[in-house]
Amino acid sequence: MKKIYFFAIIAMISTGLLHSQESPVRLKQINVIKTNYQNSKDGEIVNKTFLFKDGKIETITTSDVIQHFFYNTRGLLDMTVKDKIGSDWKEVVNYTYDADNQITKFIKKYQEGPDYITKVVTFGYDGARIKVATKKSTNHQNLVDDIEYLVENGIVVRRTSRDKSKAIIGKIEYVYVNDNVVKHKGLVGDKISKTYTYDDKKSVNALIVQSLFGDNYKVIVPMISYHEDEFSFESISYNNEMNFSPSSTALVAVSKKYKYNKLDYPISCSQIEENGIVKTEKSFIYE
Repeated sequence: MKKIYFFAIIAMISTGLLHSQESPVRLKQINVIKTNYQNSKDGEIVNKTFLFKDGKIETITTSDVIQHFFYNTRGLLDMTVKDKIGSDWKEVVNYTYDADNQITKFIKKYQEGPDYITKVVTFGYDGARIKVATKKSTNHQNLVDDIEYLVENGIVVRRTSRDKSKAIIGKIEYVYVNDNVVKHKGLVGDKISKTYTYDDKKSVNALIVQSLFGDNYKVIVPMISYHEDEFSFESISYNNEMNFSPSSTALVAVSKKYKYNKLDYPISCSQIEENGIVKTEKSFIYE
């Protein structure tokens, strides 16, 4: 009996060692080339480079702007700072979390025309509901947005916005299939529907946002996506987005094609806006 017990312990230790030796997939660099053909025959080209350290974004650089990313002691995104080369222009964002790693505050300081603005977004948790209030330093009435999110089974399923008299002025429902966000359904106010399709491979965007926001990324990212363009709502999906189809011509459809590595993560993405004006090529380098 002792011998069986001894071998069982050895087997458990060996299994633990095997798992501990498995290295997680981590990004090293992303290169982006975005070409806009609207203004000239040759097209305006924007190059963007993402550099990572320990799987987390360290910097995002374009020809004239560099954005630095900083993390707190728990490894969550704490602050980003954008600087424009040869200018005193600066944009700073701070993130605050509670003991459960839920986001509680988002503060963005930026310049809009001649004005220097501080935008403060606070998040309050009440069971399945998250109440979100946005205030701007330049708004004399102060409250800019009064939003409520509904969370079910760990994902955001509804976004409701209210006016100053608390009347509902906007409502969006989110539909998920196989852990992918497949539809935004506008029910009140803006009734545009947005439909998404996905491949069957592992999402590189989910890899990024999970490393930034930890276990609560599926709730944090949808709320942050309304304030930070770098984090799209759909980046929480398990697979890679292939097509975006809006129900209105006011929005432009997008299609993407990928190539993958042996671990089923993308190594490249070719993206085209269906009006043909904007094309984007991305390459992904892993450690």
